[in-house]
Amino acid sequence: MSLTKRIVLFIGLGGICAVVALVFVIYSKFHTFEIEDQIHDTFCPVAIALYQYQDEHGSPAIDLRQLVPKYVQTIPSSPLVDSVEYSVIDQGKAWQLSLHSMALSKPRIYCCRSTHEFTPDEKHRILLQYHQMWTVLSE
Repeated sequence: MSLTKRIVLFIGLGGICAVVALVFVIYSKFHTFEIEDQIHDTFCPVAIALYQYQDEHGSPAIDLRQLVPKYVQTIPSSPLVDSVEYSVIDQGKAWQLSLHSMALSKPRIYCCRSTHEFTPDEKHRILLQYHQMWTVLSE
């Protein structure tokens, strides 16, 4: 095989590899978005209920059971979320809803916090923020 044919073959194989890599990256991003969107859709009603509860009562709910049935019918669950943690923070003035998930390659915490304030350590662990509600932290 001539040198020119080898170069053309090498360039062609390189192009195919680049296309395959690009398809993989696009699929990976879409898959991540799909999982995060499902988590948002499942738990957004709970976060909205927590905001409503605090607006009506002037303080956060003590636990999620206080939201049922007036604000939400049930507290949802999801196979994409390993655990749901709710806590009252900031000396009883605010709340935090944390969803721990290992649905992606690395563990993540989907955090919705009434104050939207994070400690320096948490700010260092922020992976992304979306829907103006969720902040995703690395574990």
